[in-house]
Amino acid sequence: MKSCANCGINFNDGVQCMGCKKHLDFSCASVSETTWRKMGSDRRAQWKCLACKSSPVPLSPQPSASLDTVLSEIRELRQQLSSLPTLVSSIKSIKEELIELKKSFEFSSGRLDDFDARLVELEVKASEFDNLRDTVSSLQAEVVSTRSDFCSFDHRTRLNNVEIKGVPVKKNENLFSVLDAISSKINYNCPKTQINYISRVPIHNSKEKLVIVSFLNRYIKDDFIAAARANKELSTKDIGVQGPPHRIYVNDHLSIEYKKLLNRAKTAAKEKQYEFVWVKHGKIHVRKDVNCKTFIVRRESDLNKII
Repeated sequence: MKSCANCGINFNDGVQCMGCKKHLDFSCASVSETTWRKMGSDRRAQWKCLACKSSPVPLSPQPSASLDTVLSEIRELRQQLSSLPTLVSSIKSIKEELIELKKSFEFSSGRLDDFDARLVELEVKASEFDNLRDTVSSLQAEVVSTRSDFCSFDHRTRLNNVEIKGVPVKKNENLFSVLDAISSKINYNCPKTQINYISRVPIHNSKEKLVIVSFLNRYIKDDFIAAARANKELSTKDIGVQGPPHRIYVNDHLSIEYKKLLNRAKTAAKEKQYEFVWVKHGKIHVRKDVNCKTFIVRRESDLNKII
């Protein structure tokens, strides 16, 4: 139990001033018990009574400086201030440089914004270009596929056709008579009822024209070619053409693309010393020699078999 320093009444619970170290009850300290509890230990440790709060803080006496010390400090201060103009000039120069740097930065920032905009535009165009490139690639693939389909179709439409080369063009000629003369020479009967049509077709970069015979039956066409090839002496003399005799050739009527493939096959076979390249039933046959197997060239990639 403590005694209040102000009223002298004993109390069990109160406050203590951290200034004068006196114990006071809550009433004399002008503090409610609830407020005191809410302060917390840190604030209670710094609490002071009204007397301590109102008393002035004593100032510690300051030693008086001597005149020499003051003069020395003044001289030192003047020395320090002597470089002030230079410092001010440097600060101005730095300030000007900062202004120029700011302008340069703002200009560069504007350029960067412009570059960003152009970059976005280029990225959009690049994306459009990629889409366009994909479209072009797709169209190219379709063109290649369509061209392949057309070449295959063109080749199939010629499978019943015979190409006769070496027959001179005559005015008012009768091609059926020419065909009859050739059939008689090769000992193969070819009635008109088996012929779909017969006509002349020009040869590229030549004044000569081929005779194209389209048969209704492919087997008759194959037999006609076989009979013509068996007669290796077939010439213009055999069909009543006056003048020096010229050889007449009877072959399958190949498409332009297939003829190009045949020429490439012959060139490759010659380079690799293959003995046989021929066309039968509308197909290109290749054989290295009599002891090797025959293979068929249907497309460009098949030329790799010629090794």
